[in-house]
Amino acid sequence: MAVPLSAIPCPDTVRRTVVRLVRDRGLDLASVSRMIGRNDAYLHQFVKRGTPRRLPEQERLHLAIALNVDERELGARDPWSPVAL
Repeated sequence: MAVPLSAIPCPDTVRRTVVRLVRDRGLDLASVSRMIGRNDAYLHQFVKRGTPRRLPEQERLHLAIALNVDERELGARDPWSPVAL
């Protein structure tokens, strides 16, 4: 089932969500950037500078898996989500 566009969070909301999720897990942006296969500054630049404007699909997927969250929290329309245990 497709998610309506109105249900997709705006990039600023996604940025705040990334910061909160990383902080809640006791991690930092640099270590999570490395976890998703990017350089240390990748998520910092996304959060602080807005570059890239939206997370590319591959990075968003890896970030959702690394943080164990539903991809919709990170701006996805057709998300990966963790399996309920």
